Amino acid sequence: MSRDVLFGRIKATLILLLLGLDLFLANVLSPKADVSAAVVVLAFLPITLILLDVLWHTAGKRIALAVAALIVLGGVLLLPQLQARISLIYLLQHLTANLLLGFWFGRSLWRNRQPVCTQFAGVLHPRMTPLLVQYTTRVTQAWTIFFFAMAITSILLYQFAPITIWSIFANSLTLPLLVLMFGAEYLVRRRILPPEDQLGPLSAFRAYRRSVLARRTQGKYQNATADTPTSK
Repeated sequence: MSRDVLFGRIKATLILLLLGLDLFLANVLSPKADVSAAVVVLAFLPITLILLDVLWHTAGKRIALAVAALIVLGGVLLLPQLQARISLIYLLQHLTANLLLGFWFGRSLWRNRQPVCTQFAGVLHPRMTPLLVQYTTRVTQAWTIFFFAMAITSILLYQFAPITIWSIFANSLTLPLLVLMFGAEYLVRRRILPPEDQLGPLSAFRAYRRSVLARRTQGKYQNATADTPTSK
């Protein structure tokens, strides 16, 4: 096993542990009020570290550090409000994740753009048939609706339902609903697409992983090319 592969697995494990910690804290802390400043810091820590890592590798270290600084500044300025209602952290976290994903999928549906699911399918399919392009466009539309519906439901429950009901939806049901969405799409895929265009239920994860690896390889190549001195 190469060092890069080992490092990648260790990093993936740490991210999963941070996500698990964040989910656990969200369920435990959301119903609480009047918490200490240390608890607010603990609530911010997992998702801030994950966001810092993602932005570091996608947008660059300057943007990553700037966003981290903004999070720290916002936490300091809003500390009294967050201590009184720590659930605001997890509401913002849930809304931000769903809205960003919704805009990401939805933006790809604009004219002269390639839908996200069509991009993923193109990674695994050497030839994209018209039916497959049409289907992946519809799937991209479905995911756009799903994420915006999750965000709208979250804010409505937070405003008008008991905090425990919102916490169950946002912190306990989000992942099962995602799995249900993936499962429903896979069943529809099996009914609509011919056998040669059908892949396993985890094909989306494989396609996303390949696209990320391809982007990183391209970025390393461009950096290496930029650092190579040109002959005069």
